[in-house]
Amino acid sequence: TKSSDKQGTITGDLTIAGVTKPVTLDVTFNGQGKNPWDGSLEAGFSATAKLKRSDFGMTANLPLIGDEVTLRIETEGRGRS
Repeated sequence: TKSSDKQGTITGDLTIAGVTKPVTLDVTFNGQGKNPWDGSLEAGFSATAKLKRSDFGMTANLPLIGDEVTLRIETEGRGRS
């Protein structure tokens, strides 16, 4: 879902340790430009989501590590020339 020119959300299924749950990622478009070596168009994105480890059956060391963690993804995509 697009919320602005550079931000939106993506919802999908995430599997960790054999447990699948729906997750919504907050996504930011970081920009695009031409690759200086081959001229292809590249675009960068960041995505984050808060997860509870216990939702995926990961209960070891909860008092030490905590239950809520942040999933962070940084990626680039390249278009075909």
